[in-house]
Amino acid sequence: MTIQATGGTIVFHVWDASRQLVETEETFTSLNELFAHCLPLSDEKLVDRVIIHGLDDNGDPRRLTLVFESVTVI
Repeated sequence: MTIQATGGTIVFHVWDASRQLVETEETFTSLNELFAHCLPLSDEKLVDRVIIHGLDDNGDPRRLTLVFESVTVI
């Protein structure tokens, strides 16, 4: 079997109306879709982590989590 990514989730940090930091999620099924979700972002919607789901060479499910730190310079 071939190693394969099957999709994933992007977790964003967003400030809500009461100025509390909350998490929102969007799913993706391809690298192009992940890229499209991340391009139009502003300072109000920060990528916290990307979780990629897939299968290893034995067909067993695997998950890779990429964690980001964001800084805004004003």
